[in-house]
This record gives sequence, structure tokens and C-alpha cells, in this order.
Amino acid sequence: MNRPGFARLLDQFEEILAGLALIGVVLAVSWGVVTRYITEQPAAWASEVATLCFAWVVFFGAAACVKYRLHPAIDMLVSRLPPVLRDLVRGFNHVLILAFYVFMVWFGVRFAIASWSNPSPVLRYPLSFLYGPVAFSFFLMAVRYIQVLRKGAWEIAGERETHVG
Repeated sequence: MNRPGFARLLDQFEEILAGLALIGVVLAVSWGVVTRYITEQPAAWASEVATLCFAWVVFFGAAACVKYRLHPAIDMLVSRLPPVLRDLVRGFNHVLILAFYVFMVWFGVRFAIASWSNPSPVLRYPLSFLYGPVAFSFFLMAVRYIQVLRKGAWEIAGERETHVG
């Protein structure tokens, strides 16, 4: 679906953040390699920046995967249940997943706030920048999961591919 401007930016928010973070990982690791082998004076900050960016790639990438329904799902047992029981199990699964997302938002916020005064070893930025994306990305996962559910029940399609396309 083609959306204009800001709506499209919001729709692809997770991919944009994960993509920028991936660029950060590549640049930080590359700079670390260059400084270690060419100048023989390794950049101490490169590993820390790469770790921070990698955490952002993982969590915002996971949020994007929720939007595209790319997380693994195995319904071998559930698909063989009678329709009423199958719907009950799927409904319970949706509630359980959303409850997990809400718990992780709550826990992530608490952890990020608690780590605000705890600086990183090299760059001395608050570790909330490392732990904060956990809460934010799980919030995005909950939002995207609800969006997917509103479009129709989350069911595994037989022709579902393992890639977006």
C-alpha cells in the first residue's frame, strides 16, 4: 500500500531504525578493524557502538517481523482440533502474546529507568540507550500485532514463504 509522506514513514518506522542501526554496526565494526590492523591503536569505542547498534537491529527488526508475520509459528496440533476448540486456543495464544508484549514494555521501562545513572564503560552514555529500545520495540510489537489481528485472525497460510516478497 502506497501512503504519502509521514504516514509511510510511520508505517516503515521499524525498518528505518533497524536499517540505520545496521549501518551503524557495519561502520563501527569496520572502523574497529581499520584501527586495529592499520593504525595498531584500536578504537575502544567501536565495540561499544557496535553492541548498541546491534541491540537496536535485533529489537526493531523483531518488531518489523511481527508486522510482516515472519515469526515462526507451528500449528500442527492446533490445526487438527475441532473448530471451536481451535478458535479458543488461538484466542488464548493472542492474549498470551499480547500479555507478554505488555510485560516486556513494563519491565523494559523499569529497567531503562533504573539504568539511567549507570554509564557505559567507554563512552559513558547512560545504559538506558541500550535497554530503552527493549521497551519501545515491544510496544511497537504490540501495536503491530493488534494491527495484524484487525486485518484478520493470525493464521498460518499454507503458501506462506519465509521471506517478504
